[in-house]
Amino acid sequence: MVTQETELKLTAAPRTLARLAADPLLGEPPGAAQRLVAVYFDTPRFTLWRRGISLRLRRERGRWVQGVKGGGTVEAGLHRRTEIEHPAPGPVPDLALIRDHPLGKLLVGVAGARPLVPVFRVEVVRTTRSVSPAPGATIEVSLDRGVIHAGKARASIGEIELELKTGPAWRLHEFALALARRYAVRVEERSKAARGYELAGAVRAGPVRARLGVIRRQMSSNEAFKAVCWRCLNHLQANYRGASRGADPEYVHQARVALRRLRSGMGAFAKLFPGGSAGPQAKLVHEMAAALGPAREWDVFAEQTLAPVMQQFPGHRGLAAFERACARLRLAANRTAQRALASRRYQLLVLGLGAWLGEEPWLAASWGKERQAWELPVRDHAVAVLDRYYRRLLKRGRGLNRLTLRRLHRLRIAAKKLRYAAGFFAPLFSRERSKPMLDALNDLQDVLGEISDCAAAPALIDDATAAARGPLRQQARMIVSHWNAAMLEDRRRKLKHIWRTIHGRERFWR
Repeated sequence: MVTQETELKLTAAPRTLARLAADPLLGEPPGAAQRLVAVYFDTPRFTLWRRGISLRLRRERGRWVQGVKGGGTVEAGLHRRTEIEHPAPGPVPDLALIRDHPLGKLLVGVAGARPLVPVFRVEVVRTTRSVSPAPGATIEVSLDRGVIHAGKARASIGEIELELKTGPAWRLHEFALALARRYAVRVEERSKAARGYELAGAVRAGPVRARLGVIRRQMSSNEAFKAVCWRCLNHLQANYRGASRGADPEYVHQARVALRRLRSGMGAFAKLFPGGSAGPQAKLVHEMAAALGPAREWDVFAEQTLAPVMQQFPGHRGLAAFERACARLRLAANRTAQRALASRRYQLLVLGLGAWLGEEPWLAASWGKERQAWELPVRDHAVAVLDRYYRRLLKRGRGLNRLTLRRLHRLRIAAKKLRYAAGFFAPLFSRERSKPMLDALNDLQDVLGEISDCAAAPALIDDATAAARGPLRQQARMIVSHWNAAMLEDRRRKLKHIWRTIHGRERFWR
């Protein structure tokens, strides 16, 4: 049997799952719990998984079922995938069952003559029921408790799996949002297969950088807007777990970049929204990004300003005390960022945006020319946005040599908007024409960001001085302040050269 699976997973603690099981929101109590045991197979080098395919044999109700999943999309935790299931004679893969389907042919071709071996095992106890949160919408809700085994490694499972049976896919985000308002649940962007492969060592966790290039020439403005937002949300979710657990500081940086890109994407299409109806969503995104800002400021200050000072003045007792104070303040800021990402507010943001993007309420509120603007090819809108942003950039940069730090900040915001919009819309134009301007905008955004970091440093230096101990802390403050001032002057000189480069680059959208 071949189906298109549409599902969204939430994770929760055992106590939360127990409370949720008795909630009338899930409808009638379920029948008897079902024990499921699934074994996932792959080549010894995980060839199937690297090609986006999972193959499992699952024991359910006294029989074996072979399942293959692959392809599809992910949108803020909502997975759409092709699934092929067949009764199997035993706990060993039978590829002959799937040879007639394109996904099956791909699996056979990828596996080739390589042996298929068990990689990990998933054991869960599942209770299932069906709910109808809105007319025409039916969702199968499964509460899973269990464990994943990969060799000697184990990982517990506590999931709420929402699978769409009828109705629009955005109802999954809407229903999950209702659950998140009442319970401590989290969006789980990883499938059980993904978690199993991670446990088996096939996936190395690490910060995920942004990938743009999602807009296509045949897209309407509405399709392009949603594609940009989904890509940014996926980038955010890819870094969410690492950032919320306090791993590599780059996780927080990438989460903040995702939020800033998301807000910029909303801004690039803001004039199409009737009555500024995207304002509340953009405000929530901005607030979450702002909650991560102090952590990023301390990370940059410690690594790019203070670290070279410490190398230049080894053994300075005042600087050592200053560095220890910075470490304490940096840790506190990062813990604040972790709490923001681990909060219910973050889950409501992701699920709320998912439901909003899926429902598209701005289309229902648009009429006549407003509605037509959303449905027209995105290229004309892109040209208008890039022109407007480019003119604003030039205006903000007038009299560059005399700009105060406050006006340089405004220039940075204008540069960031143009850089992000140019990155979003670049696939609509030839790469040969767009690359020189994109490279120059990257350089401009980088140097303006460095200037902004230097402008923020005095406040951090004051905080660290107040928190430091010892008689030499004022001397340390003076050393770091002079170093930062020298960095600022160097960046301003660099800015002059890059600004001339911007003027010399062709506007590729023209």
